[in-house]
Amino acid sequence: MPARPVLPIFCAVIALTLAGCTGGTEPPPATETPIASDTRTDEPAAPATAAPSEDVRATPVESYLAWLAASREPDAALACSLMSDELQKRMISEFSASLGTQFPDCNTMITTTAAMYTATGASAEVTVEVVSETASEATLFSTYIGTGKCGTIHLTSTHDGWMLTEQSEGCVS
Repeated sequence: MPARPVLPIFCAVIALTLAGCTGGTEPPPATETPIASDTRTDEPAAPATAAPSEDVRATPVESYLAWLAASREPDAALACSLMSDELQKRMISEFSASLGTQFPDCNTMITTTAAMYTATGASAEVTVEVVSETASEATLFSTYIGTGKCGTIHLTSTHDGWMLTEQSEGCVS
């Protein structure tokens, strides 16, 4: 079985080394389509590390967007905490193979890829559509607006919110 592509959020950073989507890929029907942008405004935004109030739980989309923001700032500790151990291991392995650089841990991988985002000017602007959602699992479809790179994001419910899992994968071109 061929290796699955890395999560789509990293595809924009290493576009020359990973396959992305073509314009002909159609996402499944959506129930929600928020857009996130890395564009700064004059008003200060709440930091990605802000803890949700105890009576409000983040949605799967909010958790994914928090992960995306943390992977770009970088807030490596937050980004890694929103990923399952299996996903961290898979991404470290795939990035090590595709970039020819060994990453000793998730924090180093996030910090390195965030620097690559900055160096290449890669935009974090995405559309996110909810494909399915239950109390314990959610599947999202994410597309980078600037590049068309896309992927399916799988999340599982935790006591704190939602965590990205190793079932997440980029689109196959």
